[in-house]
Amino acid sequence: MFTKKFINILVFICILPLLFNSCANRGDARKSPPDPKLRVKRNMEEGKGFRFNDLRKGKSTNFEFASSNELWRASLDVIDFMPLASVNYSGGIIITDWYSNTDDGNESVKISIRF
Repeated sequence: MFTKKFINILVFICILPLLFNSCANRGDARKSPPDPKLRVKRNMEEGKGFRFNDLRKGKSTNFEFASSNELWRASLDVIDFMPLASVNYSGGIIITDWYSNTDDGNESVKISIRF
């Protein structure tokens, strides 16, 4: 087994690069423009950053949870015989109304499904 001293040294060696990274030269603040939009533009031109909008270029941004989620559609297929009280696909909730398939009024069921 490893000794406590060996584990301490190993942890220190793993943390050491993080400590040195915090001492990296980030540039002269006097040379940076005070406007954040100009700083972002300059960093993008220098290749120092990215934008999330660039990651989705050419892809559709329309996403419908109800038509895309197989579990959602399967749940609706299973309980299609029951009356629905509330369905919220953006919140991921399906709630049925009270249902009884017998003539006995003492037994009924209500189902709530949450994703």
